[in-house]
Amino acid sequence: MSFKRQLYLFHRWAGIVLCLFFALWFVSGIFMMYVEFPQLSRPEHAAGARLLNFSSATLTPADALTKLRWQDFTRKATPNSLEQVSVAEPELQPSPRSVRLAMIAERPAYVIHADNGAQPRVVFADNGEVLREVTERTGEEAAAAFVQRTAASQSEPGPPFDGSFIRYDRAVQTDQWTVSSALNDHRPLLRYAVNDADGTELYVSSTTGEVVRDTHSTERLLNYFGAVTHWLYPTFVRKYPDFWEWLVDILSGVGVVLAMTGLWIGWLRWNRRARPGKPQVPYKGLMRWHYFTGIIFGVLTVTWVFSGLLSMNPLSLNPPRRAEQAQQLLYAGKALTIGDFELPSQGFGVLAVEADLVHYSGQPFYRVTDKDGGTRMVGGSVSATTLPDAATMLARAPGLIPDASVAEAVVLTAYDNYYYSRHLERGDKPLPIIRVRFDDEQHTWFHLDPLTGQILDRSTRTNRVYRWLYNGLHSFDIWWLWQRRPLWDLCVIVFSLGGLMLSVIGVVIGWRRLRYEPPRRSSSQARQAAIATG
Repeated sequence: MSFKRQLYLFHRWAGIVLCLFFALWFVSGIFMMYVEFPQLSRPEHAAGARLLNFSSATLTPADALTKLRWQDFTRKATPNSLEQVSVAEPELQPSPRSVRLAMIAERPAYVIHADNGAQPRVVFADNGEVLREVTERTGEEAAAAFVQRTAASQSEPGPPFDGSFIRYDRAVQTDQWTVSSALNDHRPLLRYAVNDADGTELYVSSTTGEVVRDTHSTERLLNYFGAVTHWLYPTFVRKYPDFWEWLVDILSGVGVVLAMTGLWIGWLRWNRRARPGKPQVPYKGLMRWHYFTGIIFGVLTVTWVFSGLLSMNPLSLNPPRRAEQAQQLLYAGKALTIGDFELPSQGFGVLAVEADLVHYSGQPFYRVTDKDGGTRMVGGSVSATTLPDAATMLARAPGLIPDASVAEAVVLTAYDNYYYSRHLERGDKPLPIIRVRFDDEQHTWFHLDPLTGQILDRSTRTNRVYRWLYNGLHSFDIWWLWQRRPLWDLCVIVFSLGGLMLSVIGVVIGWRRLRYEPPRRSSSQARQAAIATG
């Protein structure tokens, strides 16, 4: 069998299956433009959180840590199971990776993560009690208070505070709306149904007692046509992360090959030497439509499927964007040392909802998040007086890569193609920020936050190329285009409909041929048949 014939057969058999996936991907991509996968955004979390009130606190962060031992940090979770973490010396005091101040069960508390990656522990700051179990009743009270405060923040009449409008459903390790690994610290999750017009469901962490996800009936329904389909997110697949990654890699990889072979076949079938009056395209009817939609939208289909493959970061081609430890210490001054922090005072302000322990220039600070989404730095001790500022951070920037020189250092007051947010309402990309570019071999860039003194991210030339191959090709994340909506919407929808047409025609043609086309006999078989028939 000739190579060309093998190419045709592969395209025919693989095409009918993969074109179905292509069609689903194009349709679900349109839904995803306007309906996101359920999550508890920063504004939603802030709206439902209680204001920080540490007036009754009697324990410093260091005091709270003394209430815990390594044996308290022996559990990890995945969407599929709970796992035990072995610790060498269970009776010793753990070393913390992060500490957060929050109001839990209406009481001041420290949420402590150990540096072994286990699930966090909560120590109440008023009496040192360790939260060992989140009961159904505790979760119900947390969910009811969350709904009440959310309604108050929206200036709407809230339901009664007695919790009668909340119904406990069950504890889930994972379900369709909690498959993300971002929730691993909180599994299993306690699910509650809210008796409201939106069909709200809330998920409460079994480790911290906080609401960590919300969903609504319309959001859930539309996501079956959006992210669940587009990301191949059915629970029975996504709860096994390794299998899910393997499935997406295989389907998108074969899809790239299919789309490229389709383009190649189109090139082979174009009769460039056709005599006058003879068609250059040897197809009629539906095949002719398929040919021309492939010519117009085929390249786009290749780029979309290829960039979808890149979303999985195969072979770890896209390096991590987190700054190295030594680079972070350039501004922090020291690793997290909770003994530097004094008893939290009332200096958080009237809008604070949570605070993280951080260091800047070796001084302890609370990085405070306000109910309106703003971020502030508040001293963690009387000695913490030097707040971050742009001039100081710029002056220290050359130390990020001592062996290279700074090519450019600017303060960004507007978004661009390498620092942007598609959801400004979330406030997850602050402005202004500092960009520092180095002339090292990797052409490294840093984005720095002059308000908190933190390194927001680091990128190399590889990261930025990858950004265009993935975000640029897949989501059309071009800041010029995004700023001119609905131009962005029109581009994505038109190209998606073109790809959908190409895919649907491919399915119809493939199905017709599988049903009606007889198997092609080889030339030797044809000669033998001719001899047999005389």
